[in-house]
Order: sequence, then C-alpha cells, then structure tokens
Amino acid sequence: MSERTTATGGAPHFDLAVVGAGAVGSLAAYYAVRRDPGRRVAVITHAGRGAGATRLSAGFDTPTGHNPAQRALAARSTVLFDELAARLGGAGRAPVDVRWLVARENTAALDATMADGGRTRPVTAEQRALLERTFPGLAHGDDEVLLASGPMTAGQPQWLADRLLDEVLGHPGNTLLEGFRVTGVRRTGGRLELAAADGSRITADRAVLAPGPWVLDGPVAAAARERGARVKKVVAFHVMTPPPPGAPALVLEDADAFLLPHHPGGHWILSITSPDWDRGPGEPLAIDGRDRELARDLLARHVPGFLPHLLGGRVFSDCFTPGHLPIVDTAGDDAVVMAIGGSGSGYRLAPAMAEDALNLLDWRTRT
Repeated sequence: MSERTTATGGAPHFDLAVVGAGAVGSLAAYYAVRRDPGRRVAVITHAGRGAGATRLSAGFDTPTGHNPAQRALAARSTVLFDELAARLGGAGRAPVDVRWLVARENTAALDATMADGGRTRPVTAEQRALLERTFPGLAHGDDEVLLASGPMTAGQPQWLADRLLDEVLGHPGNTLLEGFRVTGVRRTGGRLELAAADGSRITADRAVLAPGPWVLDGPVAAAARERGARVKKVVAFHVMTPPPPGAPALVLEDADAFLLPHHPGGHWILSITSPDWDRGPGEPLAIDGRDRELARDLLARHVPGFLPHLLGGRVFSDCFTPGHLPIVDTAGDDAVVMAIGGSGSGYRLAPAMAEDALNLLDWRTRT
C-alpha cells in the first residue's frame, strides 16, 4: 500500500476516502481519479468488493422515475453509462426488449415515468405471439394491457464495480482497504479521521460515504435517519428454465415486479417487492414463506407455466428513502458527503449519485 503518513508517522493519509466498494462507491472513486489523476484515494469496505446489494443486483436498468427529480437522475445516469462504455471499451450492459403488463387505467401514468420522454405502445400481433411462446400460459385480466417500449438494458453491476476499482487501483498511491468497518468519522487536526471497529485509523482531506444497506449502522446513521432512510429486504427468485435468445423482460408494473432473462445463469430473475421492512444486512436474511407466496401468486395469475421452475433465488437488503429519491448531502461536515438511498435502483442511478457526491464535495470544500 502506498500512502502518505502524518508528520509523526501516524495513520496513513489520503486526499479522498470513499467508504463503500459497491456501484456508487466504485464510481465515486473512479470519477475522482478521472478528474484528478494525482488524487490519492482510499476505497474502504467492511468486507470485500461489492459484498452487498451490488453483488446481488439484477442489474435491470429501466430509465424511469416516479417524480421529475428521479427521472432526471435516471436520464443522466444513462448518458454517464454510455460515456463509461466509450472509455472502458464496454460497461457490461446489453440491450433487452421490455414489455409491460399494466392496468389499462394506469397506461398514461406509466408513460409519464419514462425519463427519455418515450411512450409505450400496444404490442403487435408478432410481439404478442413471442410473449406467449416465452412466458407459458401468459394471462392477464380484461382491465390490463400488454405494452411495448424501447429497449432498455441488463447490466453486470459486480463486473462494473470490479472494473472501475481496477482503474482506480492502477494509479500510484491509491488503495483498497478490505475488512475495515468504519465506525466513526471525526475532524481532528484539520483532517478527517476514519476509525474502524478494530481500532485501525486513516485520515483524509475529504470523504464520500456510500455504505448501501449498512447506512444505519455507521457514521452517517443519525443523518440518514433524520432524512427518513430505512432498510428493507429485497428478494429476487430464480425461475430455472432457460430464456430463449432475444427473450424480452416482462415488467408487472402494478405489482412492482419483473421477470428478467438472465442468460449467463441460464434462468429468469423474478424480482418481487418483499413486505419485510427494517431488515438490515447484519440480520439473518432468507427467502421465507411470505416471499414465496407473493411470487407464486404473481406467476399463477400471469405466467403459470413458470410455477414448477420457481427454485431458490437471492436475498439482500437495501436502503430506501422517501419518494425513492436518493440522498446526496453533507453529513455533519462540509468535507463529508453521503450518497445513500438507492431504494432498489442503486445500480441504475449510481453514476448520477456518484457525480453529484463529488460535485457537492468539491464545491463545498472550494468555497
């Protein structure tokens, strides 16, 4: 590890400390180095790279938002993802056609969520036939309609985080500190001191904290709670039947659920909305009977042919905020910025969140 130390040979010192090695943290570190290649950056994680929501994310990027601010973040993130792909020779993203199942009366509301101003349209006879071949037993009520939109993307969040961190660590003086669970950030001697649970310490001029679902168990917990942050369980089942080539995703809009083809794994991902709130990553998490009942009910109503293939899945926690709008703000010190509240959309909003965090941090410290 290459770093500067204090004049007395004390804790290692960095220009910037980034707490969190998931999608938001890795992007913040990457953008920091892009802006200033000489900036010494320490990326800090309590476990390993992308150990939480990033590793288990489905990576489904629908550039939509339920309010203007969220739509603006989604649209900007799409542009930033394209820029990343140009710089890195790819960002681990592939287009996927999307079909929507929504109540007829909610069609206009769905169109209003599209960040790019696009509009859905009724599926064609050919698209309907493909859906029926892809989703066995496809069914919906008379008051529901199937719609098509422009292609969206399926990404690889863990791959991207690793790729970005490799870029950061390729610069002299930068380091990744694993197993360093930050319990406190305080100003001392004109610097920020970040203390770990085991007593280890580093110092930094500035810090970005992007702890994901660990937000309520760390140095910005009080600030996050004041802004209404909570954690909840997130569940995505596996439907163990291979998606055919060119299979579209099916979004069950009114149920806040989707079926996404996962070609690398040879199965489908069925993301549902779990009812379990205030379940943090430090608690035992598992798919339970209520989750399975929700998933089976959705499949029984809409894709009964998938029911025999519903086997296992992934479960984790995420930080949710009021209105599902991420919070990027200073936390007790102008040199400390938190970027939290992906609300299940952390991957698709991560580029804009990371950029906003650095913009705020650089502006605050300059002024």
